[in-house]
Amino acid sequence: MKRNVSIIIAALNEQELIESTVLDIQKSCCDYLDHYELILVNDGSADNTGIIMEELCKRLQFIKVIHHPHKSGLGIALQSGLKIAQFEHTMLLCGDGGLPGESLPPIFNKIGEADLVIPHMGNMKKIKTPFRYLLSRTYTMILNILFWQNLKYYNGLPVYKTEQLKAINVVSRGFAFQAEIVTKLLKSGCTYVEVETNGAEKTNRSTAVNFAGFYEIAKILLVLVWEVFVFKPVKPTVVKSDVAT
Repeated sequence: MKRNVSIIIAALNEQELIESTVLDIQKSCCDYLDHYELILVNDGSADNTGIIMEELCKRLQFIKVIHHPHKSGLGIALQSGLKIAQFEHTMLLCGDGGLPGESLPPIFNKIGEADLVIPHMGNMKKIKTPFRYLLSRTYTMILNILFWQNLKYYNGLPVYKTEQLKAINVVSRGFAFQAEIVTKLLKSGCTYVEVETNGAEKTNRSTAVNFAGFYEIAKILLVLVWEVFVFKPVKPTVVKSDVAT
């Protein structure tokens, strides 16, 4: 089957890494996808990230640029890119190279096997501090218990079907938005396949390990618990699809 993906690359103050990250991702796209576009989202950067994105857009094909006037978070960056995404599948990546180009082929190769392709990091212990690793595993365990799932990871930057993603309402704007999206799509009856790959921690930053991050996680857990009972699945004509064998 043809693999057609709109890849949204969100960045905040990543002038040192954004060009190499985009070029790295583009190489994997050229090698493994039939059609693709890169939608670069400058999330209110105070450095030259937005300028570098515009230069990349002039130099390279298949690139679009969106500028946020202020920092909005990854959830909003995804939704901004989703509005102009034109291909069958959509994936969010981070401008700091947290999921490098060399880690993308195993994910791309699974497109078509299910509605969602959900990566999990095989090298998580190596790229995270012991505290952040424990926090991540605890977060995953809580989500699995609350929503009767058995996923290995919720924040692994999945590949979604674009129309399915557009069909749901996403409440979270911060760290927990991926868990909300995955939970709602699976609740709607979407199928999924998990794939192990390797991440990279180039900037050694985390927006989750602070008070605002904990507050966001707690808030979205409460929202999801409530919405599990009132959530109306997306239309069957959207979630139903032919799965390649």
